[in-house]
Amino acid sequence: MRFLGFLVKVVGLLLIVTVNAWSDNLSLSTSDKLFKQATDLVKNKKYDQAIGIFEELAKASEHDAQYNLAILLKSGKGTTKKYTDSLYWAFLSKLGEIKEADDLVDDLIELLPEKTVENVRQELKTHLKKSVENGAEDLVMHLGRFFLDVVTEKEYASAYKWFTIGAALGIENAAKVRDEVEEELTPEEIVEEQENAEVFFQSFVEQFRKSSDEENSS
Repeated sequence: MRFLGFLVKVVGLLLIVTVNAWSDNLSLSTSDKLFKQATDLVKNKKYDQAIGIFEELAKASEHDAQYNLAILLKSGKGTTKKYTDSLYWAFLSKLGEIKEADDLVDDLIELLPEKTVENVRQELKTHLKKSVENGAEDLVMHLGRFFLDVVTEKEYASAYKWFTIGAALGIENAAKVRDEVEEELTPEEIVEEQENAEVFFQSFVEQFRKSSDEENSS
């Protein structure tokens, strides 16, 4: 993830580029090099090739690439326009705290029927839950934020469960967000979701944390 991102208009498209993207190639990580390559391809109007690279990075949870992919899908550059796919990646980049994604999500929601938007939400929720259940610890906070930032009405109880799990796993800022969300819940909801979080956490640790420790010690 490149945290020093900023927006630049590249051949009419407002894409995220980064400070690192203009650095000496020798100092760049593999993902940074790919990101720079994709941005250069857009500058040269080779959109179809750029989309392929941005999609590869997007699937690897590179949030700035998710945003750029959403922009290209919305504009129909290098591929046919597809607002549903654009919204999916825009939601993910929003959950990855790409600020520019907020306006993009709002624009796309206005272009799509409400039922279609809800289908995209459900597809995203399924993806996040399955990923976390399969050990994707880095997406635990995304799943919590999903219930605050993607759903039509905030679902504080569900968000609290995942932030509680995130805090137990030692994820940065999870405890702070957990405590903020707790203020929105009834005592009954707090008890229920703490129990739900405990069940998932114990299973997650048993399945993934312990197996990882055993591999490292062997």
